Amino acid sequence: MKENSSKGLLNKENTEVEVDKSVAKIVILGIVSVVFSFLFSYFLKQFILSGRFNFLLFSFLAALVFLSVFLLMALFIKSAWRTNLIIFFNVLVLAVPFYNQFSKITNLGLFISFLIFIWANYAGRQGLKNMVKIKFWRISKKTIPKAVVALAIFVSVIYMGHITSGTKGFFISQTAFEKILSPLSKSGLVQKFFPGFDLSLPTEELIQNLAVNQLKENSQLNFLPESAKEQLIDESVKAFKDDISDLIGTTLNLKSKASDELYKIMVEKFSTLSSGVTSVIPIVAAVLIFFVIIGLSFPIRLLVSVLAFLLYEICLALGFGVIMAEGTSREIIILK
Repeated sequence: MKENSSKGLLNKENTEVEVDKSVAKIVILGIVSVVFSFLFSYFLKQFILSGRFNFLLFSFLAALVFLSVFLLMALFIKSAWRTNLIIFFNVLVLAVPFYNQFSKITNLGLFISFLIFIWANYAGRQGLKNMVKIKFWRISKKTIPKAVVALAIFVSVIYMGHITSGTKGFFISQTAFEKILSPLSKSGLVQKFFPGFDLSLPTEELIQNLAVNQLKENSQLNFLPESAKEQLIDESVKAFKDDISDLIGTTLNLKSKASDELYKIMVEKFSTLSSGVTSVIPIVAAVLIFFVIIGLSFPIRLLVSVLAFLLYEICLALGFGVIMAEGTSREIIILK
């Protein structure tokens, strides 16, 4: 009889610890996650429209906080339906800034992201149930990579939607193009192979730098007198300009910035492509964006894990949550 009573009491304790005891704190977690998911999406849209990297930074920071809170939800919230409801609102507010770009593809992408977010949370909660002692970093490893995949899918389909439903011209704004390529042109790797290559220079100066550096590779140039060197450089620069003009089929504006001329050339060439080719570009861009984000998933997971662990410890220190031992000596965490 006593044994049955003990089992009944144990089962009752086990059931109680698996029940959410503070709905108010669940609401707080939900609100914080919804706010930062919206900020991530809002600043992402501002970056896509303007190409300003401060918006990309704000979007990235908001994503870190959102993913950190998402991890805490797997730790603190026991009820699957409450978590899934919060995730639904997360995905809903992710879509709000891009309401004018909805299509079958974007809707499908949002739905897939929603399912993967649910999977990520489920994996974290199941991992927690199977642990005798709470191991924060292991839960993070089960949860965050999947959540990053969900965000990568969202960003990819949203950018593809922006290309297909935005302006009818080139698929990237001139500002974004310049912000991306100008720093890249000054990188050590590019300068190693193309010394003097700088898209922020006037077109004429850039061509002259490339022509001069090409001539410097010829060791016989050092044996020529200065007047012959200058004449050879002038001829080389002129030939270089003519070759580029023949290649692009138009005359270069040598006084304008090189990045502006390059963008103009790309836009003109893009406009001559067939509709079959241009229709593939959004898909290619989406795939590239997806794999770039996935390639960064490991450092993202490290940053999110560190931030989430700090928030986790703060929550425990402030009494927002508490670690208890189950009747089976398994550690669990509940909202106090």
